[in-house]
Amino acid sequence: MREMLAKNEDCDRPKYEGVSGNTCEEERERFGSIEEASSFWKELWEGEGSGNSQAVWLEEARKKGLLRELDRKLRLQFAKEVNQSENSCTGLWMHDVAFYLDGVSFIFKSNPLSGAMAPKARVWRKKGEGLIITAKGSKDLAGGKWLHVMVAIAYNKGVILCEPYDKMNGKFFASFIRQHFSLCFGRAGPKRDGKRLFLMDNDPSQISKEAENALTDIECELLRIPPPSPDINPIENVFHLVKNLLESEAIQENITCETFEQFKTRVLRTIENVDPTIIDKAIDSMPQHIRLIIKGKGYRTKD
Repeated sequence: MREMLAKNEDCDRPKYEGVSGNTCEEERERFGSIEEASSFWKELWEGEGSGNSQAVWLEEARKKGLLRELDRKLRLQFAKEVNQSENSCTGLWMHDVAFYLDGVSFIFKSNPLSGAMAPKARVWRKKGEGLIITAKGSKDLAGGKWLHVMVAIAYNKGVILCEPYDKMNGKFFASFIRQHFSLCFGRAGPKRDGKRLFLMDNDPSQISKEAENALTDIECELLRIPPPSPDINPIENVFHLVKNLLESEAIQENITCETFEQFKTRVLRTIENVDPTIIDKAIDSMPQHIRLIIKGKGYRTKD
């Protein structure tokens, strides 16, 4: 059976071809689903009971950037600093950080059902390979109409802010800070030692001089995390959940036609209705993520 696998000469990975060079659509018809095809080809490639550590899976493609060696070292240094003691690490995420902030984008499709049912792009890669070679999201968004939303979550409070916006830059974000941050700190409630600390990623627009001046004006502090570290911001779990919920809703409700305004309403409603206990679990898990980063010497904790 092994001779049925066609290998890519450059990377020694099997091409996604059937016995007679079938396409993805033909393989889906043959096996019933891409997942079944993945299992079949993986068994051929690895060999049953062979214990081959070079085995590969047909996994969903990741639109991510490279994790540089400097990035890895900074992630490891950050993790060691916040993990100096169990109490300090646990207290940081739950009792010191008032809220977690990030922007998320959703692409508009006039036929959500079709988009939800479409197969995701897949590539051959080893188990856990994405933890080593990739780390941060790409800012290069595909063509089409997008909905951009700034979201903030807080421990024991759930989603405390959900604001759509058009374009992110330093001037806009400075204005956003002055308009919304005092309200966010109020909704998050008092924190240990009266701290006004929040966490977000290191988007250049969000750490510009204008933005830093706005933070100084309202007397709050940013907890800086290493740039390519979505796994150190629990709000990423919420975004992943929301996107899955939107796809599930499109399938269950058979939504075949939708205007942009209807899509916007559905997205904002889904974000605002995320169960606060799910958010708390994501924040509760951060000490474990920190320990995994240390154990993995700075590499990602999620594939």
